[in-house]
Amino acid sequence: MGPVAVLLRAGAVLAAALLLVVLGVRHVSPVPDLVLVLVVAWALLRGPVVGAAVGLGAGWLLDLVPPGSGHLGVLALTYAAAGALAGRARVEGPVSALRVAGVALAASAVVEGVVVLGALVVGAPVALADVALSCLLTATVAAVVVPLVVGAERGLVRRRYG
Repeated sequence: MGPVAVLLRAGAVLAAALLLVVLGVRHVSPVPDLVLVLVVAWALLRGPVVGAAVGLGAGWLLDLVPPGSGHLGVLALTYAAAGALAGRARVEGPVSALRVAGVALAASAVVEGVVVLGALVVGAPVALADVALSCLLTATVAAVVVPLVVGAERGLVRRRYG
């Protein structure tokens, strides 16, 4: 992976994180986790190690972008675990949208589960219906977006290496 490719991927994650912040400021709720969709895409393409690494970086970014996390590093470790989980589902060749949605649903359940546990520990109210809807929205968006991201990645590799 060259430095330009890493910068493009980081830019995509940053754009997704900023879009989540803008939607949060506009009080749009629930929203799909667009950052997790990108983590799942690259995890399914490259495997659990890259999924965990991308998840760790994306989680650190989300820890730092407002409103952030109550404890620095919690989202980083959570997204790393979700990326590693998604990478374990990697298969060679084309992947069905149903499989992508299932993997994204599982990864979203990991992320949302940790957020819910954190809220319950401090006694904050939790809207389980919103959490479930957010997981379903993330899985639905992933079923559409992940094949596009994977196709673009494979096209770039094919174009670069013939």
